[in-house]
Amino acid sequence: MTVDFPKSEVEGSVFERFRKVAARNPTRAAVRERGRVTTYAELEASALAAARSLDARLAGAPGPVALLLEAGTPLFAAMLGALGAGRFYVPLDPRIPEARLESIGRDLDAAAIVADATSAGLASRLAPPGVPVLRIEDLARGGAADGLPVVSPGDLAYVLFTSGSTGKPRGVMQSHRNVLHNVWKLASGLEIAPEDRITLLSSPSFGASVSDIYGALLTGAAVCPHDLSGDGLRRLPQFLEREGITIYHSVPSVFRSFASTLDGREDLSTLRCIKLGGEPVLASDLDLYRNRFPRRCVFHVGLGATEMNVIRQWFAGHDTPWPGGAPLGHAVDETEVRLLDENGQAADAGEIAVVARTLAVGYWKDPDLTAATFLPVPGRPEARLFRTGDYGRLLPDGLLLHLGRRDSRVKVRGHRVETAEVEAALLALPGVREAAVEGRQGTGGVRLAAWVALDPGTARTIGALRRALSRRMPASMIPSAFVFVDALPRTLTGKVDRRALPEPGAARPALDAAFREPAGDAEAKAAGAFALVLNLDRVGADDDFFELGGDSLSAVEMLASLSEGLGVELSVTDLLEAPTPAGLASRAASGPARSQTGVVRLREGSGLPVFVVPGGAGDGEDLFAARRIARVTGGAWPLFALRSGPAPHPPLEELAARCVREMRASAPEGPYALVGDCMGGILAFAIALRLRREGERVALLALLDAPFPAPGRRFRAWLRLRAPGVDGLWRRALYFGLRLRYHGGVLRALPRGRWAYLRRMAGTGARGIAEPATAPRREALDRRASYLGALLAWRPERFDGPVHLIECEESGRRGYGEAWSGLCAASRIARVPGEHEDFILEHGDEIGSALSGWLAEAGAPGTGTHRK
Repeated sequence: MTVDFPKSEVEGSVFERFRKVAARNPTRAAVRERGRVTTYAELEASALAAARSLDARLAGAPGPVALLLEAGTPLFAAMLGALGAGRFYVPLDPRIPEARLESIGRDLDAAAIVADATSAGLASRLAPPGVPVLRIEDLARGGAADGLPVVSPGDLAYVLFTSGSTGKPRGVMQSHRNVLHNVWKLASGLEIAPEDRITLLSSPSFGASVSDIYGALLTGAAVCPHDLSGDGLRRLPQFLEREGITIYHSVPSVFRSFASTLDGREDLSTLRCIKLGGEPVLASDLDLYRNRFPRRCVFHVGLGATEMNVIRQWFAGHDTPWPGGAPLGHAVDETEVRLLDENGQAADAGEIAVVARTLAVGYWKDPDLTAATFLPVPGRPEARLFRTGDYGRLLPDGLLLHLGRRDSRVKVRGHRVETAEVEAALLALPGVREAAVEGRQGTGGVRLAAWVALDPGTARTIGALRRALSRRMPASMIPSAFVFVDALPRTLTGKVDRRALPEPGAARPALDAAFREPAGDAEAKAAGAFALVLNLDRVGADDDFFELGGDSLSAVEMLASLSEGLGVELSVTDLLEAPTPAGLASRAASGPARSQTGVVRLREGSGLPVFVVPGGAGDGEDLFAARRIARVTGGAWPLFALRSGPAPHPPLEELAARCVREMRASAPEGPYALVGDCMGGILAFAIALRLRREGERVALLALLDAPFPAPGRRFRAWLRLRAPGVDGLWRRALYFGLRLRYHGGVLRALPRGRWAYLRRMAGTGARGIAEPATAPRREALDRRASYLGALLAWRPERFDGPVHLIECEESGRRGYGEAWSGLCAASRIARVPGEHEDFILEHGDEIGSALSGWLAEAGAPGTGTHRK
């Protein structure tokens, strides 16, 4: 379809373009409201009258025209009238809190405030001394018929006030050229024609409304306002039917609420486009579109900001595959996107920066912020660069994917978390209608809090939500606090009003277990230790530490506190097997003489027993990785973790034999499934060999990113065992040797203090070589060196069964999978992106899916089992 909007008209004025459209479509509907239709001829007459009246009344008075009107024909006539009078306008929604309107008004220096009968009283309170309040009805009488002022493309058209990072209103200035170019890009992409009817669901005081209002009025289409407040969202389907809407536009969260209420009886046959923007779009949104809307209707996603309305556009149909992440779109006319790292350098994934000549003119009365935000582009004097605060990644076909917001990235216990990713995971759970996640500062650092609105009739406990999320993401990304709400608070644009989210508080969450008062001193102390670490007002005797929001780091803190309070050393094993105050109190009562070796039961179940061999030191805090594997795998299999025990460790053959004895003690009958994580994969392989030699069946041997003990690693292992001091010195020298170039660059860049820097680095290196100061730290390092030395010194033999491998890109480059595959009868390899450090943390969902599938196959009768 050819859009009747020549690009040459971008170098004009909005009012001129509107009058040309009105002349070609005088009898067509320009505005469709409930019970009223305004034609283009009628709207043009009202706009001309308003322009002449404003020009006559405000002659010589500087400043913009503030419009305190709700969405509808009078507002649109006043907007166009102000532009026709050579003025720029500032739309102010009467529903916005008066304190915020006052804040805007103090900085505005408006020439006049235009109001109607409903908002006249508010306008009078807001108007500074000497600023007239004009009634919209009076402007309809017009003024002198003399020619209107000439408007240039670079003149201001409007100022929209948004909330900055501090919450203080910030005015974004746009010119006529910018408005026209953005509408031209949108109209060309959506092929907007006079036959179209476009929704206006957001407040005209926000940037999202601009594409709806001018996308219609500058193309000959009809703009159709609808108020979502009150029961407006419930009535939205009837509104679309009644007005014959062709282009629907809202933020994704409004779309989800609207689409989820459709039952198929609505007549939405006129819809040809679902347009979403302002928030990340999820795969579930595309599914909603496919399931609820006709095939002739297209799915459109746009990236925009108040500083530039149209930055990217993406179109999808019923058969378009999901691109693997939140799409933002492909390139549009004269709008370049760059991805920048923290230093402003080009990156494969980074902050989205826009380079264009039609970016916002600047920020109202804030030249410093304007200069800092809109940066010059070398070699392109007309263009400037604007960093959006969104992060993205480009696919090979040029599609830009959304990776989150700068202000939604938080660090939780040292792990970077993108709150939008947690929100997406919550929204993917059945029964969850709305979700918001924020990082909140507590006494122990930043913790995640989630606000969840459930579908009517849905019964979900916090424990159920935690368990569902734990199968999809690492512990650092699972919220510590959940708040159930009837609905999330929203702004006038339909976005979640994060400032209005209720505080989570310190109340104990509703868990699967009923609250029981702790009985006795030990249970009370354990409950108190839970509550202190997790910032809760109370904890029941049967409350699970991990369901309350505990993670591996808070667990270590809690165990240290509780061990001191009870006078008994409690271990990670105790917490994993007895994660309640009552359970830990019972463990403490049994005394410190428990075995330092053995098996940790992570989950009861029936069927194929699964034994996880953890990496690291194979014990202590490293057992939490085994618990993570148990969570992401799911299923009903009994699941155990094999502990490495204290140093010194025997040769690997003896260690494997000991593990087999402990496995039989826990699960007397096979077949057995083995899952080896990282270095634990070497021991898992040795255990599988031992089981086969003893005539046992191995149903599954799965290695998770396990390094192969090649000759170089075996030499390192010999050093660890025979000369740990030399090994430590060698590792430290290698560490600093690989970073000489970096440190040399730092020294060259330092204007002074080079000797101090060198002394500090030397001290850091010396501390790494020196003996640890505390006995527990020395014991932990000795155990780790002994365990890893035993593993890496082993020379693997051939295994005549299949091996299943999951490896990351880094391990694939090092050839670990190929090396293990060469020692077995058959192999299956599943690969995930990224590096070894974030293997399970970042890709738990993929790992869990692969393991679950393999375990299901292995547990089936006659599948994946064999006897020597």
